[in-house]
Amino acid sequence: MIDAERLLILREVSRHGSKAAAARALTLSEPTVAHHLAALERQAGVPLTTRVGRVTRLTSAGESLLEHANAIADSLASAERAIAQHADLSGGRLRIAAFTSYCAVALPSPLAQFARRYPGVEVGLVETETDDALALLAAGDVDLVIGFADDATPAPRDIAVKMLESDEYLAVMPATHPAARRPTIDVATLADDTWISGCQRCRAHLHALANAGGFTPQIAFQTEDYVTVQRLIAEGLGVALLPRMALAASPEVPGIVTAPTTPTSYREVFLAVPREASAAARTFAGLLAP
Repeated sequence: MIDAERLLILREVSRHGSKAAAARALTLSEPTVAHHLAALERQAGVPLTTRVGRVTRLTSAGESLLEHANAIADSLASAERAIAQHADLSGGRLRIAAFTSYCAVALPSPLAQFARRYPGVEVGLVETETDDALALLAAGDVDLVIGFADDATPAPRDIAVKMLESDEYLAVMPATHPAARRPTIDVATLADDTWISGCQRCRAHLHALANAGGFTPQIAFQTEDYVTVQRLIAEGLGVALLPRMALAASPEVPGIVTAPTTPTSYREVFLAVPREASAAARTFAGLLAP
């Protein structure tokens, strides 16, 4: 296979008219240039240069190779421009995966700020649950993840994460529930209720909290739609634990009440960015966690 570096040296000799001038342009020694040209000629099997007075010219075979050398130089220059665009954020792309309530409540403002500052960067968003988001990150399909974790499902340990905020879980029940007027709800008092639960991490949290209260929750409904959860509760079909952020992301549903729990429980919102993350991902991460 023809050595691309030697083709580029041949190109410089053609451009500058001598091995010495090509060596200076490439910051190489003249013997090094001569060595690479000789090796290229041996590989080609025909002379590639000739002397015309004091000037080194390309033979017809050399001219044929020059076309390919020019194409390689153009391609490398294009690659350098593309890399520079990623580095200075005049181009490139940013792919984010985040869970639903964060997308609704906290993400739009920094996303708009980033888009205004770096209009050349193509921004994409995947709204998905944390475990699926982390799988996309591991596969290289997204550049950063905003997820949540708690004692039952901790944050990943195989990637650097930064905690963004704590999001308290609240008990949600029908307004007609016997405990609806209490300022705080002992989760154990809901042991005999029918439960409505959401994503896998939310279910794990509910089971952990219930187990600490000495009971196993009877889950009759499972949905990841927070509005659906609240409407089911409003119809008297069950109770649930929902994070404050999820309630803030939803329109107000009449017929329900919310209250802090005893014991108090939280989910921790985290940002996961690979060590080798792009400049766009690092810059956006800086907007979320200055």
